[in-house]
Amino acid sequence: MMDYIWKEWLEISRGKAFWFFLILIIATSLSVFLNTKGLPPDHGFEVFLLTLFEMDTYVIPLLCLFFASFSIIQEKELRTLIMILAKNDSYGQFLWKKSLAVQFISIAAFIIWYFILMIPVKFLFSFHLSHFFYFLLAIVIMILIFNQIGIFLGSVCGTKVQLIGANIFTLFFFIYLYDFVLLYFLPKVTYENVKLFSFIYFLHPLHTLRFYLETSLGTFSLDYLSRMMAKFFSFSPSILIVINIMVWGMMIFFASVLCYRKGEQG
Repeated sequence: MMDYIWKEWLEISRGKAFWFFLILIIATSLSVFLNTKGLPPDHGFEVFLLTLFEMDTYVIPLLCLFFASFSIIQEKELRTLIMILAKNDSYGQFLWKKSLAVQFISIAAFIIWYFILMIPVKFLFSFHLSHFFYFLLAIVIMILIFNQIGIFLGSVCGTKVQLIGANIFTLFFFIYLYDFVLLYFLPKVTYENVKLFSFIYFLHPLHTLRFYLETSLGTFSLDYLSRMMAKFFSFSPSILIVINIMVWGMMIFFASVLCYRKGEQG
């Protein structure tokens, strides 16, 4: 397993794109920090974490989709995948090890940076360790989900041109299209079907993670809601996170293996 992690790190660190995106993450984080440092110390930390999370919802999916998907397509183009599979490893075993390596490197890079970022933040705001860990958990789950989607795209696409198009469409789907479709059906939502609409709404991982983080930080209260809104928010954030991990993590992993096998048979 460590061989895969070391190999993945060498491949990623050699490319300029990795360092560019890492600089982008650092720059956006520092920008949020500079724009929120004037907030009151008592409540500024929670506002800082939520603002940073909102920025990450645009940067992390982009970063994870491209790096995870290109790590798979590179194995195909360099013919290293054929050599790995020739050693009696199945594609499922390869993908499992590859997924763990990609997830480990991505998550480790973000965790290390955010711990460094918390050093100046701790001197400006009332630092709450539990709130910081809630934020970290939301970021880790976001990375895990979009890395897995990227690995799926790398498995089903045959060329880099196809992969770039698939990544762009996936970003458009999660950031814009999903909400546009929900807005179309919003006037048809009633008290009877609001729970179904809520379930579909929270199948979007970014919606679920935002809901989880806001309730965990205490910035969004579930008290004093109308009957319809109370029914809309009746799902537990923890259960919604588990469902999203199962759908966008585990099921996407098995879909990656299945689609590759069908492609080989075709």
